[in-house]
Amino acid sequence: MDVLQCDGFYDDVRLRVRSDELYRAYELMYPRDKKIVTPQILGLTGIAGMAALWSDRGRIVGRIAKIRSRLDPEANIALAEWCKKHDFECRHIAKLDRSYGVQFTPEATQAFITAVRPYTHKVMRKTFKKTPPRR
Repeated sequence: MDVLQCDGFYDDVRLRVRSDELYRAYELMYPRDKKIVTPQILGLTGIAGMAALWSDRGRIVGRIAKIRSRLDPEANIALAEWCKKHDFECRHIAKLDRSYGVQFTPEATQAFITAVRPYTHKVMRKTFKKTPPRR
């Protein structure tokens, strides 16, 4: 684990958990702590990259997993296509002209969680728990 100094907008310091696979994926997907997702990066990082994204922006609501990536539409579409190619059925979440991320089917949620669990540090496993849906 290491400590990163931040600009203070959200926090002054950030703790970063390291493991061999997750660290390599993180360095490709977050150069200088700016998130970048392309089909090429997803191809290189694989499931470890998805675990990094899940640790950062994933959650389960009810029986459905979502990755609210806050990326541009092209990156979110690439993310959804990668997931579908690897048998995690999902759809791109978009409303009006805004792109939000991907949403998995209930069946794919279970498969996805099973796949990313070995790459996710114990501290981040709270994201595997269900949160009640919004009303």
